[in-house]
Amino acid sequence: MVRAGILKPGCLLLLGLLIADLSLAQATAAATDTVSARFTVDAKVDKSILSQLEVRLSCTGATPVQQQAVIDFDGSHEFAVSLDDARSAICTLAALVPDKQDVSYVGDGGSTIKLDGQGCHFTGVNAGHSNFCQVHVENEATRLTVYKKWIGGTVDVPNVNIHLICNEELQGNPKWINSDIPQTWELEVSDVNGIRCGVHEVELDTFRADQSDCSDLLILSGADEECTLHRGVCPVPPALPQRPGD
Repeated sequence: MVRAGILKPGCLLLLGLLIADLSLAQATAAATDTVSARFTVDAKVDKSILSQLEVRLSCTGATPVQQQAVIDFDGSHEFAVSLDDARSAICTLAALVPDKQDVSYVGDGGSTIKLDGQGCHFTGVNAGHSNFCQVHVENEATRLTVYKKWIGGTVDVPNVNIHLICNEELQGNPKWINSDIPQTWELEVSDVNGIRCGVHEVELDTFRADQSDCSDLLILSGADEECTLHRGVCPVPPALPQRPGD
């Protein structure tokens, strides 16, 4: 009969093995932390642009030299690298995105970081460092710039009023335009096939308009389009001949 509070020799042996395994696991984790650095990347992407984002970590002075992962539009992923020797490593974390999209980065961490349009650049990466990089992906701005060209005439030409219609919907407010006053609209284009647009000019009695260059325009997402409205001064009609006696 075993008294309360006293373990059998077999139980003591089993407990000792469990403690040894736990200590080994803790020691292994601690050793890993002392020879590796970690990088966490977050994706902040509009789902209408991309459902998934491919990211790449490239390093010198660390193993592996390059790693890639695919994460959801609002997901995250952690990379780990082992340091080859006592020297610090240099690593860049960047997104691989299609054309016509703006990419920006924010980041922080134990290593020195520099941010630009090409990624999060980490220098002085040492064992135990934890670094963070967040990727923002947006559609490039889509623009349509409208120019005005007058043909003929010697009279002063006034500003003229124009408006833009895309897919049968008015875009923003009407604008005033002249030969020295071009106007630009920034458009939201989510359809991969683009949108159809046309610029319409308010007619005046003394001018005739040619809007053909700005009609039925196909504008794709991220495009920087332009067109020109031509307008000439209408000639003054000749005076009617006077009848005898007038």
